[in-house]
Amino acid sequence: MKMFQRFGAIVACALLSGCMSSSSSPVAPPPPPPTAGQSDVMRAGDHVVIRLAGVPDDGYILEKEIPDTGDIVVPYLTQPFHFTGQTCPEMAAEIAAAYRDQKIYTNPNVTILPGDRYVSVGGEVRTPNRVLYAADLTLLSAINSCGGFTEYANRKAVRITRGKDTFQVDCVQAQRGTGTDPAIYPGDQIYVPRTIL
Repeated sequence: MKMFQRFGAIVACALLSGCMSSSSSPVAPPPPPPTAGQSDVMRAGDHVVIRLAGVPDDGYILEKEIPDTGDIVVPYLTQPFHFTGQTCPEMAAEIAAAYRDQKIYTNPNVTILPGDRYVSVGGEVRTPNRVLYAADLTLLSAINSCGGFTEYANRKAVRITRGKDTFQVDCVQAQRGTGTDPAIYPGDQIYVPRTIL
């Protein structure tokens, strides 16, 4: 009998210590905004419009999706240009310089315009989808654009993945106005986990 009592005491202590450690685990701080210009950098999957003008022939207008490699080849230049991680003005200047350096055009005018950019929302929302990025997009507005939370959503542990970093946000507090409703940026991935019943 004493053996069973000791075993029961050990199990109870283990369970209590497990509960205490899980309830006291720190919550990740809200995600910091990208550094200056980081939200403007191009990523694989982005659409861009590349335009060449100011040349003797008619130039061109190209619409391209940046592939997983990040590289795009433009007319008359054989080397690929790595778009991933660069801004549109940086890439336009690089392509124009290549035309001049290779003596293809004397004074090329290259412009690159970004296409629509998106944020991915998945998990326990009514319509998981990509949400069109806008400058005033926040976590709650992105979730609302997908029909809001399902009845099984764990609103206290919504995850935002930005690059290599993942942050957890308590949307219950954000909805009450007692917590942060963080800004969302192009390329962010939002995931709403399921509540453990």
